[in-house]
Amino acid sequence: MHAVVVTWNGAHLLPECLAALRGQDARARVHLVVVDNASSDGTGPLLAREFPEVEHLRLAENAGYARANNQAMRRALDAGAEFVALINNDVAVSPDWLRRLLEAAAAHPEAGLFTGTLLFRGEEVVNSTGLVIDALGRARDRDFRVPVAELTRTDGPVAGVSGGAALLRTSMLRETGLFDPGYFAYYEDVDLSLRAARAGYRSWYVRGAAARHRFGATFGPGSPAQRYLLAVGHLRTLARHQPLPKAALLVALTVLYRAAVKAPLELLRVRPALAWAELRAAAAGAGAALRALSGRSPPRP
Repeated sequence: MHAVVVTWNGAHLLPECLAALRGQDARARVHLVVVDNASSDGTGPLLAREFPEVEHLRLAENAGYARANNQAMRRALDAGAEFVALINNDVAVSPDWLRRLLEAAAAHPEAGLFTGTLLFRGEEVVNSTGLVIDALGRARDRDFRVPVAELTRTDGPVAGVSGGAALLRTSMLRETGLFDPGYFAYYEDVDLSLRAARAGYRSWYVRGAAARHRFGATFGPGSPAQRYLLAVGHLRTLARHQPLPKAALLVALTVLYRAAVKAPLELLRVRPALAWAELRAAAAGAGAALRALSGRSPPRP
């Protein structure tokens, strides 16, 4: 099997992430791949010096999270891997993380995507136990900020998995396709989870597969960049997964809401960078949604 870490100027994050993957107690042979989105921070020399066994796939440009992962996932499929794990560069998985997910995959052949308990680094607080996806296509982390001591979840199906720490069955990927390259970052995991469900594959939560996340280490939690990418990703997902007439209406209303309500509110709060992010997201999201809508066919009778 293959384990993939996408990075962009994250050399300071990689040692902890890769050391955790190197220390997995799973019996499966794991081929580690770092997809480097044209980093300029010494990522290459770091890998050569400290992790020589890791394949370093350096891209000529910052292709974004979805397209970078696709590069490595194609290699995994070509190599005949049965599974591919996706791990953010700011995530450190527990030693038994992979073994527990592989055991769940063996026990649940109807599932194609697997996730565990993602915790905030340095806290006994949950970041995610999978995704909740509402009727408007909005996704959020399930059990976000629930103390571990109060978590009552048991293993079972979940609406979707976060691409930050997930195991994917390659037989599913051959049927559903990889990440939609129209996403730069955020919501590509939501889209894949929804496509997998439509193809009959469950997403599965495994409580004992723990990992710790330096939340927002790449873009910054609540930053203008994160706000922009989340908004654009949501609009594209609306366009791809809602029934066609409803999709067009929801996209139009969401664009209007962001431009006419959210952006002015951020200005009133004296947060011009977030206001500008909302306006940019409304424009770019409308374009992304239109491209997604134009590629769809009417539902079959």
